[in-house]
Amino acid sequence: MQLENNTLYYIYDPMCSWCYAFEKPLKLLRSQLPASIQFKAILGGLAADTSIPMPAETQTMVQQAWQQIENTIPYIRFNFDFWTQNTPYRSTYPACRAILAADKQSFTTPDTFRHAIQHAYYQQAKNPSLIEVLIQCAEQLPLDIDQFKHDLLSQTVEDTLTEHRQFAQQLGVSSYPSLRLVCQSDIHIIPHNYREIESTLEQINTLVNNQTKETIQSPCIRNCCLDAKDICLGCFRSLEEIKNWTYFNTSEKKAILNISAQRKANC
Repeated sequence: MQLENNTLYYIYDPMCSWCYAFEKPLKLLRSQLPASIQFKAILGGLAADTSIPMPAETQTMVQQAWQQIENTIPYIRFNFDFWTQNTPYRSTYPACRAILAADKQSFTTPDTFRHAIQHAYYQQAKNPSLIEVLIQCAEQLPLDIDQFKHDLLSQTVEDTLTEHRQFAQQLGVSSYPSLRLVCQSDIHIIPHNYREIESTLEQINTLVNNQTKETIQSPCIRNCCLDAKDICLGCFRSLEEIKNWTYFNTSEKKAILNISAQRKANC
């Protein structure tokens, strides 16, 4: 995976309770993003595979997080029966793989499957760490279940999850949910709020507007003629600099313009 300019990345885990709490603001945020910004969701992978039951202290920690969310966000409620009806495991990779497996089928979306997992976990007190529960979630959607089962355990999906996790690290993410905006190849940390989106939108719009002001136009003067060293005698950029101009960020373009000016002065 590579950084894409003008992109808002949402890094999350389907079994992260704070990500569940952010679903409503996220939906509003996506609907009001500037037209120039695309949105992409990245699976961070909160907890690796394990067959060891969750320690009592970890169970207490997670339940306290649920209670804190309920106290912070009035419309969010959890089904605490989960803790008496299941053997909890600190393992979210299976749910992450399930979303990627569902995403391979064009007639569904990662959002739809994420919501199905969250509903099963937080409202129906089911355990999405278990393959059978993830299959039950898939059966609620217009999916080819046999294909889903195959993809869920495939090396392709495993490799894709690894790519997502590595990309989240590249974005500098260590907690979920997180937002990162990439403009001119620069990565910006975007703060989020569980009660309103105005401050988040304001920062995104400010960064986008600043990027527009900083946009550096190509110095081409339509006098294109290369010398023996492949330097254009019109703008004094090298052939490689001309070909890759649109891919350079603002700082790189400024550096190229300075080098071009030096070439022109030495001509």
